[in-house]
Amino acid sequence: MYYVEASANFNKPKKVIEDAIKKPGCLEDFHPFCHSNKALSWPGKNSEDEIIYLNGVRYKRKFFNWTENGYDLEIGGSKRKAIVNWIIKGNNNVSSLLVRINPDLPFKNRFIKWLVWNLYIKLSIQKYINHVVKGFKFFIETGDKVHSNQFGKHSWFS
Repeated sequence: MYYVEASANFNKPKKVIEDAIKKPGCLEDFHPFCHSNKALSWPGKNSEDEIIYLNGVRYKRKFFNWTENGYDLEIGGSKRKAIVNWIIKGNNNVSSLLVRINPDLPFKNRFIKWLVWNLYIKLSIQKYINHVVKGFKFFIETGDKVHSNQFGKHSWFS
């Protein structure tokens, strides 16, 4: 399976992390490539929102699992889709967040899929998710919203 992931640890209760990722429009607080994030149907399973990136790319996120341990969602447009898992662990004192992206790669040939994944897509998605999780950690620790491209630009979304 092809995926990338990033994680962060917090000296905060698990509930703080859960509330932050489940707030409608939450990406506007911590996502460094997000221009806007509008909840279309909220909260819980079957929630849906829309993210518009800094470069104008627009994707819908459709949530299909929603528990006290996070959620799973599908994101993408008509051609590019990915499954994203937001996984929270912890207790009343410490917690962690892991975000995993499983992209749907459109290549039928296994060698081409492997080559494109390892030489291009994996690196770009890893950079992307590292910045998102870094933004989340910044927001949780400071209470300040992340600025556009705060940790650097991204060729796909800035």
